[in-house]
Amino acid sequence: MENVVEPERARKSPLASPGTPVHGEVVRLAVTTPCGATPRVLADARAAAERHGLPLLPRDGRALSALAREAGLEALLVLGARAVLWLAGAEHPFTPGMGALRAKRLARGESATRDPFLEAAGLVPGDEVLDCTAGLAADAIVAAQAVGPSGRVVALEGSAALAAWADEGLRRLDHPAARRVRVLCAEHGQFLRGCPPRTFDVVVFDPMFRHPRAQEPAFDPVRRLADPRPLSPEALAAARRVARRWVVVKDGTPGWDLARLGLAPLPSRRGAHRLYARAAALP
Repeated sequence: MENVVEPERARKSPLASPGTPVHGEVVRLAVTTPCGATPRVLADARAAAERHGLPLLPRDGRALSALAREAGLEALLVLGARAVLWLAGAEHPFTPGMGALRAKRLARGESATRDPFLEAAGLVPGDEVLDCTAGLAADAIVAAQAVGPSGRVVALEGSAALAAWADEGLRRLDHPAARRVRVLCAEHGQFLRGCPPRTFDVVVFDPMFRHPRAQEPAFDPVRRLADPRPLSPEALAAARRVARRWVVVKDGTPGWDLARLGLAPLPSRRGAHRLYARAAALP
């Protein structure tokens, strides 16, 4: 299996820095634990803080709002049995939404329920997949289940807070495929430019939709923190260079961004709210 040459910024990100170069909202972030954390939970939190280059704040029985105020932070990553992002006074437990259920259905061999993402991506065991817009990693988990232990899934997230939350959430999720997803904090354009040609079999983009649709509450921080910019033609061209087979792009109906990029939607069921298109890899 080929090794990916990771751009410098993807290897180490100063997540607590207010100057981190992302295009969603930038928040100052630290790791803490639930109250009454055991030595094991404290050790896990310390390891996570080191992994993401974040400070670790002792909880000492304090409310999260007080802890954040005293430290001058906008967000806290609370790590115990779950990964919880405290942001704007609200606690958001990590969940990949329907991603975990879709992966379980795939693992059980269920075929009654279609998965449009898998149909568009055409993944097979052993494939190497690059998800350029990870968010809460729902599609990345499904991809990891589809490619199996012999494959590889790298998920990029430009928001440092989202990347840390997703990575720690996946580590605590009770599903083998979740632990096979490698989350990197990186802006996809920079990462793609640093990759050799034909590094991944399939490259995936799920940019933010132009108009928000009803989403479960766990998606609120994604709307706030993720890069809202539409996929650029330059990034699509870079992805086609990095792909061996094709690039998959998701869009909301009626598919304005696909049209802007010169992509034709793949056939979908009537009434579908999400469309997919493929762009062939460059020869």
